[in-house]
Amino acid sequence: MKKLLFVATVLTVIAFTFGAIAQQKTAPAKPAPAADVWNAAIGVLEKIDSATKTFDFKKIVTPKGKKAVETMMTFATDDKTKIFKLVEKNKEKKLSFSDLKTGQTLWITYKVEAGKNMALTIEIRP
Repeated sequence: MKKLLFVATVLTVIAFTFGAIAQQKTAPAKPAPAADVWNAAIGVLEKIDSATKTFDFKKIVTPKGKKAVETMMTFATDDKTKIFKLVEKNKEKKLSFSDLKTGQTLWITYKVEAGKNMALTIEIRP
């Protein structure tokens, strides 16, 4: 659990750092359409619904110097959702929805469409 919290903290810091750098280097532009906005979450797979290809996920965020905050989220998938894990030399091994198992640590990129969290990529972490 400590390793998971450490990874979540590091990823949060990296995301904020890259966001700040990108904002400084680019000129002001018009806002992107809402459909192009995506989010990321890291946490643990809690429950899978194979019939609807959805799953419940415990998002874990650790604010600096504070206790971890866990939030339950539900994600939907479709044929465009990329599911993978990194293997030797950081090569991606393509997987399918049936490879998801409860208890796995996942890093998900997603966007909100019609009020649903639609998973774009799902990386299974060790």
